[in-house]
Amino acid sequence: MINIINKLIVKSAQAADVVGTIDLPAGIPKDTTQTTGIISALVRFIVVIAGIFALLNLLTGGLAFISSGGDKAKLTEAQNKIQMSLVGLVVIAASFIIIAIISKVLFDDFGAILAPKLQSI
Repeated sequence: MINIINKLIVKSAQAADVVGTIDLPAGIPKDTTQTTGIISALVRFIVVIAGIFALLNLLTGGLAFISSGGDKAKLTEAQNKIQMSLVGLVVIAASFIIIAIISKVLFDDFGAILAPKLQSI
């Protein structure tokens, strides 16, 4: 009886390896900890570009507010531009919170995406 069970276990182990192993192409990281550096650099780049854009919009909105000359339409347009720039800055700040939550869910560490730890060999 034990002999039959052992043969079934061996057969099922061999059947599980029908496809074999598939190796990753060169240059593709083998585990997810190596991808955090790329994700971190990309997120930081996008945040910097968005921050610069929001700051420029805030400055142009301020200049438009100053140079409106009492015109109600220009004043309202400048106020809207300043308000949307501030909303953009809030969204940028909130993105860090969202990224920290995603990082905690995926990697069980709040700083895994924004501040990855390098692995030594």
